[in-house]
Amino acid sequence: MQTDHTRYKALLAASVAVHRLLLTQQDLPTLLQGICDQLVKEELHRTAWMVLLDSEVGSVITAETGLGERFNFIMDQLRNSELPECGKRCLEQQDNAAVYCHRCSCGACTNVDGQCGAVAVAIRCRAGLFGFLVVELPSPGEIDQAELQLLREMADSISQALRRLFAVEESRQREHELKQVEERFELALYASQAGLWDWNIKTGEMYTSHDRKDFLDYREGNGKQGISSLQRLIHPDDREKVLQVLNDHLAGKTDEYRIEYRIRDREGDWQWFLDRGRVVERDEKKMPLRMTGTHQDITRQKKQDEAMAVVQQQFHAAVDHERSFLQTVIDGAADPVMAIDTDYNVLLMNKVATELLHVDPEVVRRGEKKCYQLFSGRDHPCTDEQYPCPVQQVLKNDRPVTLVHNPYHGNCINNTFEIEVSPLRDTEGEMYGIIEVARDITDRLRIEQELRESRSQLYRLAHHDSLTGLPNRLLFKDRLEQAIFKARRKGTRVAVLFLDLDRFKNVNDTLGHDVGDELLIEVARRFQTQCRQSDTVARIGGDEFVFILDDIGDQNNAELVAGKIMDVIARPVQVNGHELHISTSIGIAIYPDDSDNLEDVIKCADTALYQAKGDGRSSYKLYKSEMGRRRHSLHLQEQQMAEALRKEQFFLEYQSQLELRSKKLVGLEALIRWRHPEQGVLYPQDFLFQAEESGLIVDIGSWVLQEVCRQIAAWQQEGLSPVPVAVNISPRQLRDGGFQTMVEETLTGHGLSADLLEIELDEAAMRESHHAGGLHGLEEVSRLGVRLAVEDFGCGRFSLGDLQRLPLSRLKIDSSFMGRLSESNIAVIVDAIIVLAHNLGITVLAEGVEREEQLQFLLEHDCDQVQGYYLARPAGAEVVSGLLAGK
Repeated sequence: MQTDHTRYKALLAASVAVHRLLLTQQDLPTLLQGICDQLVKEELHRTAWMVLLDSEVGSVITAETGLGERFNFIMDQLRNSELPECGKRCLEQQDNAAVYCHRCSCGACTNVDGQCGAVAVAIRCRAGLFGFLVVELPSPGEIDQAELQLLREMADSISQALRRLFAVEESRQREHELKQVEERFELALYASQAGLWDWNIKTGEMYTSHDRKDFLDYREGNGKQGISSLQRLIHPDDREKVLQVLNDHLAGKTDEYRIEYRIRDREGDWQWFLDRGRVVERDEKKMPLRMTGTHQDITRQKKQDEAMAVVQQQFHAAVDHERSFLQTVIDGAADPVMAIDTDYNVLLMNKVATELLHVDPEVVRRGEKKCYQLFSGRDHPCTDEQYPCPVQQVLKNDRPVTLVHNPYHGNCINNTFEIEVSPLRDTEGEMYGIIEVARDITDRLRIEQELRESRSQLYRLAHHDSLTGLPNRLLFKDRLEQAIFKARRKGTRVAVLFLDLDRFKNVNDTLGHDVGDELLIEVARRFQTQCRQSDTVARIGGDEFVFILDDIGDQNNAELVAGKIMDVIARPVQVNGHELHISTSIGIAIYPDDSDNLEDVIKCADTALYQAKGDGRSSYKLYKSEMGRRRHSLHLQEQQMAEALRKEQFFLEYQSQLELRSKKLVGLEALIRWRHPEQGVLYPQDFLFQAEESGLIVDIGSWVLQEVCRQIAAWQQEGLSPVPVAVNISPRQLRDGGFQTMVEETLTGHGLSADLLEIELDEAAMRESHHAGGLHGLEEVSRLGVRLAVEDFGCGRFSLGDLQRLPLSRLKIDSSFMGRLSESNIAVIVDAIIVLAHNLGITVLAEGVEREEQLQFLLEHDCDQVQGYYLARPAGAEVVSGLLAGK
């Protein structure tokens, strides 16, 4: 379909309308719907629809015009985490080119006539926020490149506008958060009953808390001549002192501006205020530029001080006459209070103090003992320099002092008290004693210490792994960001090595997490020995580690380090009396060769690690671009396997096992197949590795066991006599503590005799199960009467002790030997396996028999049973029914 002049003008007009919307509309749903509406106006397009995907929060935003019921199909796809075909195609375009759909299965591009003609363009707002726009042409056919280009440019404009729209929204959110912080600060000031002021001395401007506007302004006359409103409110006796203290601080004579003075309130009463402040900015001539501080109402405190002064005066004037009254007053205090004269006689103690010190109030009243006798059992005044005597300190300084004692006057309780000690003076001003008020500050000191320690610990916990002390994921990313910034500036390279320990889970499962933790600590120590000072090794979780190699020349340097890491890990590790042999798999990515983006470099290294593990572990792999596609494919296959279990896409075939001399059917081996909806029938080698890695092998193995038992029961119901059926079991299934119970319940549920089921493991799996404690599970299963067999025998290392200990029914000689029987050493090995098995009373079956001469060799060496394509290919249950009927 060519774009004529009239249609192109209409397209331009729609483009202008869309751009106008992008400039004026701020509401996202209204904007997206408006764009779709403009694109179908005056029948310019039949339909228009948009999809935006926010992967960060997992949300989907859509808009459409003209689709009607067809849109429901698209929504069903999105709910199943599937993108419509046209959307996937346009997002795969590296140059953001528009895609013209000739045919599409999305269900929306195809009109009621079954024809397809639509254009899809990608919308890329930012990382994690992307989508696409699809318009359906008036009629299918060729489309002019000018129209494709116009739609692409429109998509670019939409992407930019949405980017700005989200940026504005994020800015608005930040402003909201800042406002909340300011509100909390105001509330904190309100709770402290202090007003805040900030004075720009140079300009005369002053910021004040809203509730202090009437008081807080130190400029004379508010910038005019005369006395300021604040000065008019200050008590006449305090004005000169306030200005003197302020001027002294402004002149730099004092470290802090601090003054207590009185202000007349609205009712005409005098209220006491405490001003504290400091010059926070001076010019090059040391002239003050800015001063800030607080303004606090201390009237209540002053009244309390005045009340205490009254108590002291009354105490001095008539101790004997007012003793009872004063005792009543101090007994009302919640903190310990006592009065002691200069001769160390205790004049008064309140109830709290007597209880803390376990002193009889009557002894205090009679004045029979000195304070050091009463509290410490001494015969002379205290001389402890760590906890000075309050009486001596006040006499020495002739002023109030604050002391910290632990314990409180020797009461043997490990509490810390802050003691405020003030002199008692007579009418002549001579000091005749002290009054002390103590306050338990144990909790306050503990909290302060915890806060100090927590700040340090929180930083370390936030940036280091608690087990190994290595940098954690957060610090690793920060270090990698710094390394990439440095490499970008210097034009050098950075290597990222992702590592994990092969089969580390077996250590935890068999030896316990304590051994696993000690192993990780030793591994971390060894890794650190392979680091230069500029490099970083971090633990990012579990048994996963990562190296950052800074300023490397090329990939050969990274490979050299990887080789050294593998060598140092290969050395045996002694942990809690266990000698452990471990290995590691490593994935390597290079910045900027593999990617110039931090997150993508990490993904590349992780992908390379996945490849190394998939190729057999104990190796390293350099990232290649095809690995990403393969891993994505494997990930999809894992999802598809889980779906295959639900949709019953797996099925079984059975390979016959024959008695060699009589050719009688003596057994079957169950072989799993996958009827893949896109790739056709897949065989075990195509998917079982991924199933093992992902853990799906447990569910798949359980299904195989259930299906085999169901089929054996079905053959019995047909009146046939089934032969034992062998089922291959994964070591992961054996590690499941409920495996033996599951086998027993499955046999019982189908009413089967246990000797109709045979459990098979290959040598490698049997050895792994031995280390993981799985052989105990096999022994439990064998007690049920289930047969046990080892397949692929001869290719691995299997303990002869295990051959004797386990009640094995069969050894299956690995099929790789059959093709090499002409080699004399191979023939000797096969003969030795047969002799060994017969001496142990174990039946021998040869796998992979495909030629007559192989059959003759096995006959000559007394092999018991055979299976292979030469005798019978795997077949379905219906074919096996015929074999059972004629056996």
